[in-house]
Amino acid sequence: MTHVQPNSNKNNAFKLSEQVKATLHEKGYSFLFNYSDYSYYKSQAKRAFNKAQAIAELFIQDNTNQKSDYNGYIF
Repeated sequence: MTHVQPNSNKNNAFKLSEQVKATLHEKGYSFLFNYSDYSYYKSQAKRAFNKAQAIAELFIQDNTNQKSDYNGYIF
């Protein structure tokens, strides 16, 4: 009988980085995400209640000159 080993390298929706990416994507700022800034913002938001939301807000605050992906759409 062979045992199936789970692949730990798969994306996990519960990872903090995946939650931050999802939050940025919802707000139209998915292009801002990079891991070097993520690790810096993660250390800045370590005491936040909702870390994913706090890190996403830090990404957006530090890039206020960037326009959202949704900026060109008419709603």
